[in-house]
Amino acid sequence: MKTAKFGGTSLADAARFRQVKRIVSADPELRFVVVSAPGKRSAEDKKVTDLLYDCHAAVKTGTDPETAFAPVAARFRQIVQELDLAIDLESELRQIEAALASGASEAYCVSRGEYLSGRMLAALLGWPFLDPAELHFFDADGFPQHKLAERSLTRRLRDMERAVMPGFYGGGADGRIHTLPRGGSDISGALLASASGSDAYENWTDVAGIFRADPAIVPSARAIPAMAYDEVRELAYMGANVLHEDAVTPARRMGIPIHIRSTMQPDTPGTLVSSQSPPSVCPVTGIAGRKGYCSIQVEKENMNSAVGYCRRILSVLETHEVPFDHIATGLGSISFIAPAAAVSACREALLSDISAAVRPDSICVADGLAMVSIVGRDMAGRPGVSGRLLCALGRAGINVRMIVQGTREINITVGISEPEYEKAVHAVHGEFFPEAPQ
Repeated sequence: MKTAKFGGTSLADAARFRQVKRIVSADPELRFVVVSAPGKRSAEDKKVTDLLYDCHAAVKTGTDPETAFAPVAARFRQIVQELDLAIDLESELRQIEAALASGASEAYCVSRGEYLSGRMLAALLGWPFLDPAELHFFDADGFPQHKLAERSLTRRLRDMERAVMPGFYGGGADGRIHTLPRGGSDISGALLASASGSDAYENWTDVAGIFRADPAIVPSARAIPAMAYDEVRELAYMGANVLHEDAVTPARRMGIPIHIRSTMQPDTPGTLVSSQSPPSVCPVTGIAGRKGYCSIQVEKENMNSAVGYCRRILSVLETHEVPFDHIATGLGSISFIAPAAAVSACREALLSDISAAVRPDSICVADGLAMVSIVGRDMAGRPGVSGRLLCALGRAGINVRMIVQGTREINITVGISEPEYEKAVHAVHGEFFPEAPQ
């Protein structure tokens, strides 16, 4: 038995819906399907979820709900008309418009893309529709509770042989709809796979697997045929956007393999993620990274002997809701690597509060930082991997501003200047995967 999740690009228009039906109908083992909202039809297009965020914001500023919702309604009307689906779409659209007019929450509004997508695919397949709004995915404060969601799903699935379920949202203990992070349909699919006792979780997207590096930067990068749960989680967290990192935990807990496959190329092998990934000659499995970081640099003499110094800074970051990805330390200095957007929203108050909390000798924010990570389960205990990474960057004339490696040795992350990000990815890929033409 299998569970499959189809992403937004797989459901962008009527032709993609038909392709999904062909894939599902060809596999009798596939019994549960999770869907995203329709994605972009072209590079210039907008995802339905983004249209819904725009819609909710427009209504809040006084735009008529029908006018604000019109671009979304048009997308769904076109798909239903081309598929000739026997569903009362107009009634669904009127309900959403009425909810917007009465002050519906942002979570309710943006979840309607997945909801309508699920309704349409269920009608196309002739399968039952399972609405996660009726299940407990969140606590009373709106925080996701994965084990609670699995128990709620397990109870509901007892009498269901097949079902289509929207991803990204669910019901809360407060009776309201809440949403998962962007890309959360991956998590919904993993929870459904776990709750249903599936033997495999297929994640269908617009690329033929997870690549050793971003093919938009390194066109010669090849797909990774097999990898471990920890590896895909690390790569996803660091910027490989094929799978949400939080989708790994439910599948790993139940030992369910995750198969990344391409809706547009269903015959390609894709990437299989499991606990039994074969050993590799190369210690590095993949490269990932992203731009948009900054470094909050705090200096104070004898900081290393001051008990609680780091905790006080972290408390200030928490107060301002600034997450951090890495910490780099020196004898009298400490740097927190954080998303630049989160820091810029409160920079002046943040630095003022850190200064009041720890009275540093100096404090500043260094902008324009990008992070590049190499990930591999076979890096542990392998001498020379970090040396090869640094040498590759050095030969390319790239200065390393910071380096972080965890004690598990599954990843090494370096911080570099943003303008050198693409060159760095090329250099690192060429070092560890020289067989691929550059």
